Amino acid sequence: MNHWLNYIAVGALSLLLFGMMLADTKKQVAIAFIGVLVIVFAINIQFWTFGFALSKLVAGIMSILILVLSSGDLNMTLEETRTGRIFRTVILLFGIVVVLFTQQKIVNFLVISVDQSMPALFMLICGLLMLGIFHEPFRIILGLLLFLSGFEIIYGSVEKSLLINGLLAAVMLFIALVGAYLIMPPSKEKES
Repeated sequence: MNHWLNYIAVGALSLLLFGMMLADTKKQVAIAFIGVLVIVFAINIQFWTFGFALSKLVAGIMSILILVLSSGDLNMTLEETRTGRIFRTVILLFGIVVVLFTQQKIVNFLVISVDQSMPALFMLICGLLMLGIFHEPFRIILGLLLFLSGFEIIYGSVEKSLLINGLLAAVMLFIALVGAYLIMPPSKEKES
């Protein structure tokens, strides 16, 4: 890594990803997701222009706010079991270890810095795990958004086109809008 602060940022990112996987409420999951976006912004500002990195941060925060505001009760406890938590912890730890051991080959293949590829791959792994493990629509949509955010970091490092990256931000917002529609609690019909 180019700067020692990035080690702290990647460590904090890993803890927030574990927090997303192990959180009990929608509020905790949303706060962890926003924390992930802020840390990714702090890393990306070193490589991208300020406006470009800020647009990714704003699109991500808008997406999570759309989901949170439409999902109903934020303090509702999500379904949790102790065995499930242990499984999610072990499988995410295994994914992070795989990324760490294959990091040099990935960096050589993608021709981007370790500072950007490691957080992106951590987010890709966590997003895929959220898609595969959870059955709550809120967490599945967040898994999609997390996967897309990790992909945006890698793709934004390779392709500097503002139009393409703006379209990726629009896709993120579209996923959040569709997800908000799908997780919106059913309204009670008025009896006449």
